[in-house]
Amino acid sequence: MPTVAPAALVTGAPRVALPYGLFSTFTFRPGGDRWEAGVSFETLTCDEAGGIGSAQCDPMPTVGLPKDLGPNVGGVGEATPFTVYGHWSCQPVGYTPATAQGLATDHLLAREEGRVERAFWTGDLGNEPYLADEDETTVLAGGTAVSIVSALSMLEDYVAGNYGSQGVIHMTRGLAMEAAAMNLLLVVGGRLTTILGTPVAAGGGYPGSAPDGTPPGNGKSWAYVSPAVFGYRSEVFNSSSTPGDLFDRGHNVLTAIAERTYLLGYDPCGVAGVQVDTALV
Repeated sequence: MPTVAPAALVTGAPRVALPYGLFSTFTFRPGGDRWEAGVSFETLTCDEAGGIGSAQCDPMPTVGLPKDLGPNVGGVGEATPFTVYGHWSCQPVGYTPATAQGLATDHLLAREEGRVERAFWTGDLGNEPYLADEDETTVLAGGTAVSIVSALSMLEDYVAGNYGSQGVIHMTRGLAMEAAAMNLLLVVGGRLTTILGTPVAAGGGYPGSAPDGTPPGNGKSWAYVSPAVFGYRSEVFNSSSTPGDLFDRGHNVLTAIAERTYLLGYDPCGVAGVQVDTALV
């Protein structure tokens, strides 16, 4: 029998992050703030501005006078951190601890955005705030499924009325495709937006679930709108700087972990969700 050389080990295709996900809607803040234990922050009021009509002669009152100058302080927002990790675990034949650590880091970098998106949607890592919060999120249309056109209209109206500034609409990538096929979404400056310019996060980690956690039905999905998002993230932390710590001699397994801590927040001006039925026009 002729000797056949083992298959050559080569590098596969590089992993490229999914475009237009949650991270595309904001820029992470530098790490100077002490955010790792959670943050609280003062916000502008969510109330609309006042107004005064044209001056009228007595006895006709002037609309808007006297001015309403009651308490008008903003709310206090809070956000808590959570950690996402990647790992690599295998028998150590042909792998050094440095290689194992590099593969764990590659795993983290390839999948971290999707895991952050899932936590930001569901709060499954105990993080606050999050989008599908049954106790906090306003359900539009009474929970009845509507068309994607109606859904985007409701979300745009909600964020304009309750926040009064540019927010972020969150949806699954599949739902974003449905909206894009109807020319409801555009790509502007590397961002996905509605035709009104509201940033859209088409998250690969977004599950499309309802505020009570119910999975979406066939052909249906939930979408949410939030105030503008801000965030922090740490540097990547490795499992150990001591090579021997990565090797489990009892089981002959080499294991490496790479992790990063995140914190995401937004002003407490309300989040709304609406169920979409893609079969409706």
